[in-house]
Amino acid sequence: MIALFPWGDVIEEFLDPIGLELQDFVERMTGGWLFGYAAALSSAGHKPIIVCASERVHRIECYEHPSTGTPIWVAPAKRPRQGHSPSAYSLRRWSATPLSAFREILSRSKCNLLLAQEYEYTRFDALAWLARGLNLPLYATFQGGDRTLSWIEAAARRLSLRACRGLIVASSAERERLAKAYPRIALNIANIPNPLATQEWQAMDRSEARANLGLPQDCFIVLNHGRIDIRRKGLDVLLEAWERLADASACRLVIIGSGQDNDAFAKLVRESELTNVQWLSGYMTDRALIRRWLSAADVYVTASRVEGMPVAPLEAMACGLPIIASDAQGLPDILIDGEASGGLMVAQEQPEEIARALARLKGDGALRARLGAAARRRVMEKFSIEAVGAALDEFLTTARR
Repeated sequence: MIALFPWGDVIEEFLDPIGLELQDFVERMTGGWLFGYAAALSSAGHKPIIVCASERVHRIECYEHPSTGTPIWVAPAKRPRQGHSPSAYSLRRWSATPLSAFREILSRSKCNLLLAQEYEYTRFDALAWLARGLNLPLYATFQGGDRTLSWIEAAARRLSLRACRGLIVASSAERERLAKAYPRIALNIANIPNPLATQEWQAMDRSEARANLGLPQDCFIVLNHGRIDIRRKGLDVLLEAWERLADASACRLVIIGSGQDNDAFAKLVRESELTNVQWLSGYMTDRALIRRWLSAADVYVTASRVEGMPVAPLEAMACGLPIIASDAQGLPDILIDGEASGGLMVAQEQPEEIARALARLKGDGALRARLGAAARRRVMEKFSIEAVGAALDEFLTTARR
C-alpha cells in the first residue's frame, strides 16, 4: 500500500484559489499528477491511497475516488498562521502537521511506503520524521517546488533528504539544481514523467468540436488551460505575445481556468483591450469538455516561468495539438527533441518569440499537422499510464532493496 501526500498544509490551499470544495476534490477531480500517479501505480499492481489534511472535517474521514477507485483519507487540521519571520512560519507549518492522524491512517490502511509531492517543503520534513518513526520508506516527487522558505527549513531539509529513499524528478534543470544545492548528499533520483491517460485524451473531429462549441470553422484558435497564476504560468507574457501577433485576423486565444489571480488577470485582459481573447473562468472538471476544446484548437501554448512536469500540455499533445512552450524547468524535457517531439520551444519572458512561433504555425497547416502527429506519438510512447506505472514500480521496488 502506497500513501500519496499532495501539496498543502491543508488541501484547501490548493482548492480555494480554483473555487472547489473538498467534495469536488473527492468526487469530481481527475487527472493531474496525483490521480495520474494513483492510476499508474494501480496499473503496476500497487494499491495507492491519497492522504491529505483539511479544514472541512472534524475527524478522520475516508472516501473513494469514483474514477480510479483510490481511497482518499482526510485528516482534520488547521491552516497555520503566518509567522513574524520566515523561520517562525516554518516552525508553525511543521507543528500544524496532523502527525497523530496521519500515523493512524497509515496504520489502518497498512501502508508500507510514503510518497510526497515536493521535497522543498515543510510537509516533506514532517513526513520524513513520521516515516523514520514508523520505519517506512519515504519518496518524493518534484512538481515545481524548488525553494526553501527559511534558514531553519534549509537546515532541516538536509536531514530529511538524507532520510529519503528516492526522488522522482522529470526536470533535467531541477536535477542539476539538486546536484548544486546538495553536493554532499547522495540523492537517489529517478527521471520519471507524470502519467497521462492517453486513451482518454484522443481528439474528436475538429469540425464537429467547433460546431458543438459554437466556434467558427475558419478561425485560427490557440488554447491554454490550467491555473490562473500570472507569475508562474506567464499569463502576462502570453497576452503580450498575442498583442504582438502581426496578423491576428480570424484568430482567437482561448484561456480556460481559475486561480488566485482571477481578479488581476481579469484586469490584464480588460486593459489589453484585445477583442479576440476568450477567458473561460472556472476550474473545469469535465474532461470530455476539455477534450472538446482541445480538439477544436489549432495550437496549444504555455508561457510558464515555473513548471515541474505539467500535465496540461500533455493533454493537448495527446489530442494531436502542436505546442509552443517556454523553457521553464520540465517543459524542455517534454519537448526534448524539439520539433520531433511535437512542438516549438521558446525562451522564457520572450513574448516576441512566442508571437513569431504563433505566426509560423498559423501560416503553415502542414507543419501543424506534422508537429501534432509527433506530439501524439511522444505522449503515447513516454507518458502513458502503463509506461509510467512500470517505471515507478521498478524504481520503488529497486530502491527499497
